[in-house]
Amino acid sequence: MNETIVYTDGSCLRNPGPGGWGCRIIYPDETVQELGAAEPNTTNNRMEMQAVIAALTYLGTPAELRVYTDSRYVLDGLTKWLPAWQRRGWITSTGQPVKNRDLWQHLSRLMYRGIRWQHVQAHRGDPNNERVDDIARGFASGSPPPLFHGRLGAPNDPVKAPVKPLAPVKPLAPANALLPRRTRGGGAPRYVSIVNGVVAVDADWPACAARVQGVSRARYKKVRTRQEMAAFCAEHGVEVPPDF
Repeated sequence: MNETIVYTDGSCLRNPGPGGWGCRIIYPDETVQELGAAEPNTTNNRMEMQAVIAALTYLGTPAELRVYTDSRYVLDGLTKWLPAWQRRGWITSTGQPVKNRDLWQHLSRLMYRGIRWQHVQAHRGDPNNERVDDIARGFASGSPPPLFHGRLGAPNDPVKAPVKPLAPVKPLAPANALLPRRTRGGGAPRYVSIVNGVVAVDADWPACAARVQGVSRARYKKVRTRQEMAAFCAEHGVEVPPDF
């Protein structure tokens, strides 16, 4: 392994509420360093971002770095929408201030060409992703696990097998995961709208149309997947509704 690998995750209880973030850094020599911390009142998206900030700040600028995150909000914000926000003076396409601007600005200062961003599906069997989820949730709940520092695969390494990160197939995972059953509607699409910075989700177009028609700078989109929803929200600088 010739690159440094980082897994990051964030968690928040009640969103907003007590939060935590976690990182697992795997160096080319197979040394592992875990990081984590808590915040008393925050949001899930801020904790996802803070995990990446903490990792990049801790590491500096290794020549080859791959960062894994299960947050489409973070991934699409950094790889797709950040330049447009900066050009518009941190105003979204709907004319609203970009949420979490302080953290986006911090991230923009930490980014460099050597970083490769990789999406990982949450709770899909990647033990490193599961580990940073445990760290983040532990800090959020006030019961953080002991953070590991040592050799990859050592007897006291919380990640047992496989000991190495899952190899990426594509730079970014396709946005084709199904929505949760309660929002999927038997396969039917949902209609998401943003009006004056407020996100709403409707089951049919007439309900969505009633929100957006005649409203200046309103934005709307038909979505079928959680990833499409997250990408749309990230594009316009808003957070995914916590109950979505």
